[in-house]
Amino acid sequence: MAFRPRRLGLILLTFAVLACPAAAEAGPTGGAVAPSYPSGPPVAGPTGGASVPAAAPTTPTPKKKKKHRRKHHKPPTPPRNDGPGASDIPSSYLKLYHAAAQAHNIDWRVLAAIGKNESDHGRTTLPGVSSGVNFAGCCAGPMQMCIKASCGNVWQAYAVDANGDGSASVYDPADAIYAAAALVHDLQTMLGPHPDLLLAGYNAGPGNVIHYGGVPPFAETKAYVKNGLAYIAALNP
Repeated sequence: MAFRPRRLGLILLTFAVLACPAAAEAGPTGGAVAPSYPSGPPVAGPTGGASVPAAAPTTPTPKKKKKHRRKHHKPPTPPRNDGPGASDIPSSYLKLYHAAAQAHNIDWRVLAAIGKNESDHGRTTLPGVSSGVNFAGCCAGPMQMCIKASCGNVWQAYAVDANGDGSASVYDPADAIYAAAALVHDLQTMLGPHPDLLLAGYNAGPGNVIHYGGVPPFAETKAYVKNGLAYIAALNP
């Protein structure tokens, strides 16, 4: 994603104070689906036409021998080696993490660690994941993005209709993961590519990371980063 000064300024101001707490505690375990754009079967048009008078019999033209063309088989895509931890991630989420990370030039494992920390890849039943807001009253969806003015309307700045269903929903895994990937891209622009800083920036805000020169000394943020780094380590052998 291209550099967005307006968004960067927004998230810098938004996260000058501690961001919304995560929806669920995370432990290192382990994945995701690229958004599909299904199309229905092709609609057939009418065939046929007016009848044609029979022509006079003619000498049959000898049939030409068909040339057999060689079929070029596309080599199979080599399987990804995501490591043993990836077995924890639902296949649909794993594909989404990979696709969204590639689209925004970030490490997919950071996205996966965020998804694990925030909602156990959408599996937690805590408030704010599939509807409403979390217990702090500010964040929503599987990636727990802020949807309130009190924390800067971050979702409104990054909302995207990633699955092409005509609406951008913070509760839809594809929309939420692609939006979170765009946010992590901007955090990476501000803080660098180090996973600990990106995780801290997502949880506590880039303003706090810059202010403290690293992971802020907040108990929640330190636990968030510790769990996230352990999860990342399990995703690759």
